[in-house]
Amino acid sequence: MDDGSGADVRVLHVDDEPSLTDLVSIYLEREAGDVDLSVSTSNSGADALERLRQEQVDCVVSDYDMPDIDGLEFLRAVRSEHPDLPFILFTGKGSEEVARDAFRVGATDYMQKDTGTDQYTVLANRVVNAVSQYRAKAASERYGTAIEVLDSGVYSLDSSGRFTSADGVFCELTGYDREAIIGREFADLAAESDDEIRAAFERVVAPDAPDTERFETVLSPGSAYPHDDDLLCEGHLALRPTEDDEPAVIGTLQDVTERRRRRNRLRYETRLKDAVLDTSTSLMSAETDEIGTKIEWTLQSVGEVADLDRCSVYLYDDETNVAALMHDWRGGDPREHPARVALEDARWLVERLYRFENVRLHRVSDLPPEASDTKRVLTDAETGGFVAVPMVSKWALVGFVVFDVVETSRSWTDTEVDLLRSVANNVTHTLARQRRERELQRQNDRLEEFASVVSHDLRNPLNVAKGFVELAREEDDVTYLDRALDGVTRMDTLLNDVLKLARQGRKVGETRSVAIGNVAERAWKAVDTGDDAVLVVEDGLGNTQADQGRFQQAFENLFRNAVEHGSTGNQTTSGDAVEHGSTGTRTASGDAVEHGSTGSRDSPGDASADGASKDATDELTVRVGPTETGFYVADDGPGIPTDERDTVFEHGHTTSESGTGFGLSIVESIVEAHGWDIEATAPEPDLGGARFEFDIGGVRSEVEPRFSLSDD
Repeated sequence: MDDGSGADVRVLHVDDEPSLTDLVSIYLEREAGDVDLSVSTSNSGADALERLRQEQVDCVVSDYDMPDIDGLEFLRAVRSEHPDLPFILFTGKGSEEVARDAFRVGATDYMQKDTGTDQYTVLANRVVNAVSQYRAKAASERYGTAIEVLDSGVYSLDSSGRFTSADGVFCELTGYDREAIIGREFADLAAESDDEIRAAFERVVAPDAPDTERFETVLSPGSAYPHDDDLLCEGHLALRPTEDDEPAVIGTLQDVTERRRRRNRLRYETRLKDAVLDTSTSLMSAETDEIGTKIEWTLQSVGEVADLDRCSVYLYDDETNVAALMHDWRGGDPREHPARVALEDARWLVERLYRFENVRLHRVSDLPPEASDTKRVLTDAETGGFVAVPMVSKWALVGFVVFDVVETSRSWTDTEVDLLRSVANNVTHTLARQRRERELQRQNDRLEEFASVVSHDLRNPLNVAKGFVELAREEDDVTYLDRALDGVTRMDTLLNDVLKLARQGRKVGETRSVAIGNVAERAWKAVDTGDDAVLVVEDGLGNTQADQGRFQQAFENLFRNAVEHGSTGNQTTSGDAVEHGSTGTRTASGDAVEHGSTGSRDSPGDASADGASKDATDELTVRVGPTETGFYVADDGPGIPTDERDTVFEHGHTTSESGTGFGLSIVESIVEAHGWDIEATAPEPDLGGARFEFDIGGVRSEVEPRFSLSDD
């Protein structure tokens, strides 16, 4: 029964909070755009079921947590009477279990309530889209049924089962000329076995035969048949009277190949939907260290169900303007997608993804002339038909997922593409969750570092200062105050370093293109290097996107570290450096006092285990040079023992009595904030000291909006 509203879309909103149903009704009707949308409300599941029996409703929007029956029970009741009616679960009780159960019961969509009014615009769009798809599907089914009736070919057979007539629809359907089949046995047209046709004919001409007889068979089509696949037909035979009382049969024939295609397509889409649902549940529950494996399992599961050759996840790096392959699956075909794609080489594709559009092609040759760059990339990858869907996080494009077949063509339905888009969304949300969890872990680590310094590292100099102040008071000797001042100075240095690490953390400000060599030279001038140290900056360092201030700070800490522990010049101990195992200690003024090793090695010879040793009187050389993926900073000082290279970035790692052990920890935090990697590696052959290698060419595995189409 029509509710008489006359609206284009009629929505029933079910929620046990009357004030909320009124608010949602107002916003849905306002935010529906050009669609005339009306909302009726109900405050219980039982009342809503009765409304559905009395009124015409195009979509149901329901809460989950309701007093009489919850949203899932209500959904089950709706599905028993209205199997396909759009149903959106709009609930504040958001959880992976609720979402999974809702889709399993048959929800069209699931949306969690949020604060603010923007959510109602999203909800209105989802309602309109769900109703549009529902109506299109219903119209397609009605249209298909009508076509099946209209496209029935009619023919007649004599008592021997030979054609006596055939209309134009029959000839067009089978691809035969009328003259070629008149007088020919119908059973002769069977592609495989003629048993179905012969048995149906014999039953219909037999005494006490049924009025009609149905059969289904595969025919061998004629030369004019326009398709490549088999001709699956459904036929009906009926006995008709003749003047000479000879049995004659009239029949109809329908091409049900398309019906079979639709049936197979529906089964396939159901399997694909189940695979997407199962993998989304797995991704939502994945632990941080499982996410990479679960993503690749997702690609494999979807790829196998969809009969694909390759599935790949690409993430963008706006520093290099390159999309990098992060996760992929190949279905037995050894050919890989390219590991890196320069965005300028696929601008046609990227521009569409940047608009959050799905991109599908049946074959690469379908690309327009202006997409010659993209066509060249796809052809080199031997791509046939493909779908590329965007990965969107925080309303920004952060990457894309490619699903394709190699060399051959492939058609894609709207439902199929929508499901593949869901896969990309699930992967994006999972990577974003991984990034948030890693950031939370880093914050916790910094809190632990801070607590460690406060509880342990600061306690020692505090006790020293307190003790010498007490001695000065008891013995009336102010010389003890100098020793107390040393403890206070040590505390001040520790506090400066730990606050710097805690406040700045692993985030950077605005980045811009900077010349690595220039930043290194400015940092060298900012460090007290004395007269016995020299900086060598090699050619070919190039530029990178960086927060220049923090980037320079990383260089300063490394240079101070090298000068502090490698030079004999008159430097002042800053405490920022992490000692590598110096063969001498320094006085408060920085003057070297040479004696036995205070490092972690047994003898001075261990310091040069990985390279040439350096005489304490030599001039210190610090060199900055390029590598394949970034640059390095090396010196010819004592070096780092092999077994300590993995621990030098830990806070508190120092062999200096005045060092805080935070120098290299701060360097690591700056490097991580830029999405780079740093590693203490084997020394340069001609230097033999410490060597730190920066990898600035990779793409972060955690998803952040970092992509821009700007040509600047």
